[in-house]
Amino acid sequence: MTGAWPAGEWAGEQRGAETATFAGYPRGASGGYVPEGDGFVVTGSGDLAPATRGDLAVAATPGDLLFGTFPALIVVVVIATLMMTTEYRYRLIRGTFSAHPGRGWVLLAKAAVVGGVTFVITLIAAVAAMPLWLRLVRGLGVYMFPATPADLVRAEVGTAAVLAVTAVLALAVGAILRRSATAVTVVVVVTVLPHLLARFPFLPASAARWVTEVTPAAGLAVQQTLIRYPQVDTVYTPANGYFPLSPGAGFAVLCAYTVVALALAAVLLRRRDV
Repeated sequence: MTGAWPAGEWAGEQRGAETATFAGYPRGASGGYVPEGDGFVVTGSGDLAPATRGDLAVAATPGDLLFGTFPALIVVVVIATLMMTTEYRYRLIRGTFSAHPGRGWVLLAKAAVVGGVTFVITLIAAVAAMPLWLRLVRGLGVYMFPATPADLVRAEVGTAAVLAVTAVLALAVGAILRRSATAVTVVVVVTVLPHLLARFPFLPASAARWVTEVTPAAGLAVQQTLIRYPQVDTVYTPANGYFPLSPGAGFAVLCAYTVVALALAAVLLRRRDV
């Protein structure tokens, strides 16, 4: 020990989350120190690596607090689909196209409305919910994995963007299929169901990674705040909150599906007789 040290008695204490199992600390183990000569002999055991989701039985991430995304997705899908299919059901689509013969522009206008309104409303909800849930969960003593302010903003804005783009996807599928029940079922199956199957241990790890890479459910990677540590060997699966794609790449997959669906819907609107 060198340098200027403050005068006073040396003291020591066991560090961690004050639980015997935190980050792999053996149950029943204890540490300590005793003076010896000009120094100390320190004893103890534990894991100096960063804690991962598999290390802690009770813990949460900021992304977990946005669990309302799933019911919100279903509501958004239903509303966005009905914006198109209701006009076919009640034969109002003829009046719409008579007022504006440009069918592609009608589709884009509807997409802008449903996407914009969804984004604003869900962004307000996410920004209001995140700090409230963070304070509540921490007050209950649940360990919260750390996240930077930038990560929190990305999760909030990204959630609103995913819901908005999914609404546009549902609108496009509604224009393609023209039947409410069928269109809602298709969009829910390709967006909500894969993520639920991957987040809960219903699928093998390889299948869970696959469905969160190639389906529109990949967009929910925007909520990921956990870090993959190359020096830590653990189970990095969607069920543990680790998505195979980065937030940007996952959102790009969702956007690609939406663009393709919009393009197909525009072509069919021009070719089919209403």
